[in-house]
Amino acid sequence: MNYKKLLITQLLLLASITALHAQCGFLAGKVTDITGSTTLKASLSAKTDQGKVRLGRTDSTGIFNVEMPCNISVLTIESAQYQSLHMPVNADGKLEGTYYVSFAMLPLGKQTSDEPYAQSEQTHYELKDTTKAQTSIIRRIEVKDAVSNESLAAEVCLYYTHKQKKDCFSLVAKKPSLEVIFTEKDIVAIEVKAVGYQSYNGNLILDKTDDEPRTYMIKLNRQQTMLSINILNAKAGISCRLSAQTGSAIALNKINDGHYFAELAPGKSYQFNVSGSDQPEFSTAVASIKEGLNLKSVRLTDKAKPAAVAEKSLNTSITASDRTLYFPRSDYKLPLQSRTYLDSVAIYLAENKGKALRITGHTDNVGNPALNLTLSEYRVRVITRYLINKGVPEKLIASAGLGSKQPVMPNDTEENRRLNRRVEVQIIDLQE
Repeated sequence: MNYKKLLITQLLLLASITALHAQCGFLAGKVTDITGSTTLKASLSAKTDQGKVRLGRTDSTGIFNVEMPCNISVLTIESAQYQSLHMPVNADGKLEGTYYVSFAMLPLGKQTSDEPYAQSEQTHYELKDTTKAQTSIIRRIEVKDAVSNESLAAEVCLYYTHKQKKDCFSLVAKKPSLEVIFTEKDIVAIEVKAVGYQSYNGNLILDKTDDEPRTYMIKLNRQQTMLSINILNAKAGISCRLSAQTGSAIALNKINDGHYFAELAPGKSYQFNVSGSDQPEFSTAVASIKEGLNLKSVRLTDKAKPAAVAEKSLNTSITASDRTLYFPRSDYKLPLQSRTYLDSVAIYLAENKGKALRITGHTDNVGNPALNLTLSEYRVRVITRYLINKGVPEKLIASAGLGSKQPVMPNDTEENRRLNRRVEVQIIDLQE
């Protein structure tokens, strides 16, 4: 029995390690409410062909930076008391580097009487006095854009609990309001769909029999269609422009010289142009944008440099030294503050052909030793993968996870345990 449990555990760990290999780039940005004025704490997950994968959470200011699985098909953003976002992910080419985006979420309606609310907020509820006395409850339903408040053409379906019946109605521009006459108390499920918007799934507790008509206002969140562009070899001071097929410019949100994103209309094609004093004119087509999140990496054409300049660049090499990188408890995500150092290591190895790396991962002694060993391997793999993505040949990296076997401090205080949760990066001669 113990052998079977051990085998299952090993298989699960092997599956996790395999999934860890299949990471492509990073996704960073911010999550806010629909107005953009309130940042939200949210969790991010991905749908892949292996199932759902948890990516991470935002910090207290709504900022996130997570790794993406290579086979991601849908990104889901969830926040308490807000409608979840489900974004199809479309990659234009190989995913690499970091892509920046911004997500806006619509509040959920709390369960209440005589007012639609999200099905996810449903708690146990029983109607009182459910006698089928004939009555006439008149309610109107309108569907509007959550931001602009404009009336929308939509399909509204009502599912009656008592009757076990479904009725569907269409709202059009000429008839933006639907009037329904309910003949008994009931709990009614409401489904609303509109082209270009996220579907609404709600419930309605109809327990009042007043004669006064009421209007239910159901607001839909537009299905965001976004393009995030990552320029892999961006230069300071470049100028970027995104334009529609008509030639009109599209507003670009600029994070820095190498990262941009924009909200676009699905089904259309665009042109992305880069120019600058030290940058040849560069242009690339962004083919038919799909609904959801579209990711595109761009590598600019290098401008030929004079021989004197090239010779000078060979003489100004960057230096790098050994360093210990520290990790939070039970975590293997690459700390943001470590990336600048790893970038310098990648450049150093490119300029010094006789050098290589030895990377060793360690943990404190809290918890299961076998799991600690796996955690140390995860930490090493994250750093190794980052360096490979930066151009370091995999054959130049010798790596190992040692778990809690080699502490640098006694594991007797939290501060000492923190110093043991580390990865050591050593620059060695290639002969070693």
